[in-house]
Amino acid sequence: MKKTILLTISFFVLSNLANAQFGQANQQLLSGSFNLSPNSSKSQPNFSSQQKNLFLGVGIGYGRFVKKNVLSFFSLGYNYTSNKNINNNQEVSNVGNGFNIGYRQIHFKEIAKKLFIGLSIGGSLNLQNTTQKNVLNPIKTNAYAVTVGIAPVLSYQISERLVINLQPNNSFADLSYSNSSTKDNTGTLSRNNSVQLNAGFFTAPLTNLSFGFNYLLKNKGK
Repeated sequence: MKKTILLTISFFVLSNLANAQFGQANQQLLSGSFNLSPNSSKSQPNFSSQQKNLFLGVGIGYGRFVKKNVLSFFSLGYNYTSNKNINNNQEVSNVGNGFNIGYRQIHFKEIAKKLFIGLSIGGSLNLQNTTQKNVLNPIKTNAYAVTVGIAPVLSYQISERLVINLQPNNSFADLSYSNSSTKDNTGTLSRNNSVQLNAGFFTAPLTNLSFGFNYLLKNKGK
């Protein structure tokens, strides 16, 4: 049974106490995230076949309201993946490392006091490399993807500095172009290019929601 732990950690900075209002022009914020998703399965009888998967992701972000309720947000992230298949005590594993950089603009509307609903529009560049281990002829895959898309977000300012967010954990609706190259010890085995329209959020909307935190910096305009 898949168990997912999603923890989002805010990055705090020292500043003088001053009014910080989410959504006001020139307000800046920092964010940070930590995402750990392990799951495993075993086959009956005797558990001779097992599968173990792990996803670990960390990210940081910086945003500034370029005008009232319009946030420009930049993000950087790293992820580690591990997929292990064990059959009759023989293990084959695939280990991957990925990096991503993104930008999005979020348009918010205050629907109640300190409660905002927003629409995020933006894109990202993702780089991923995966290596097959514990085999005589390991396979290596290098890939990159460029994605543009939209997603909603719900934000609430719980204190002077802290804002919590509820947003899709996976893609809501996006268009992506991906390119990958697979090689082994003999050279290139295959190259693939694809363009896809994704709506991964709708496949399991309740499990694809995640919580996040933002920390509001001192507004220099005040």
